[in-house]
Amino acid sequence: MSNEQINEPLVEANRPPEASAEEPAPEPAPPVPVEPAEESVQPAEEPSMAKGKTIWQVALRWVLIVLVSLAAGFTLCFFLFYMPANDALTQTKIDLADTKASLEIAGANSADLQSRLTDANSQLKAATNELDSAKVDLYLARLQANISYARLALVNKDTLTARQELSAADESLAQLTLVLNDSETASSLAARLKNIRLELTSDPSKALDELRTLSENLDRLGNR
Repeated sequence: MSNEQINEPLVEANRPPEASAEEPAPEPAPPVPVEPAEESVQPAEEPSMAKGKTIWQVALRWVLIVLVSLAAGFTLCFFLFYMPANDALTQTKIDLADTKASLEIAGANSADLQSRLTDANSQLKAATNELDSAKVDLYLARLQANISYARLALVNKDTLTARQELSAADESLAQLTLVLNDSETASSLAARLKNIRLELTSDPSKALDELRTLSENLDRLGNR
């Protein structure tokens, strides 16, 4: 017996019984409404791409926040610090320019005052020299007068008057020495007067000659 013959009863046993003609036919199923298909169906994004977009969006948002914060901080610093500092710097420059101008004016005034002071010092020095010269002339004229009176007294044999005039000549010579600024000349005049006083007692005629020589010396000193 072949395998096909053995399997045929098995197939027939497993076959469902055919419906009898008497059983009613099953009712047809109601039609299922079909939804209209979408025009285009977006493919679902992969999770990694969605996650990457989210990270970049957050980063961009923070970058914008930081930029806005920096701009706001810069604007705030500009109005709170830079503008007052700039105004203060401008005012300082103005004050500095005014101070510089004042210093230039003060310098010009100082130079003018220095020039005037120099002129005044020159005038004072010239006036001092003139005064010293006038004093020299005054004391020299007094000394010449004393010598002349002493000579006249000796010519008249008036020894007492001659001595008095020689004493007055010593005082005039002392005042002359203070303004003469010539110690050698003053020493020579003092030595000659001392010799005249010594010779006045021993040899009046020689003292008279010495008085004449001293008078000539005083004339040359006055014509210096």
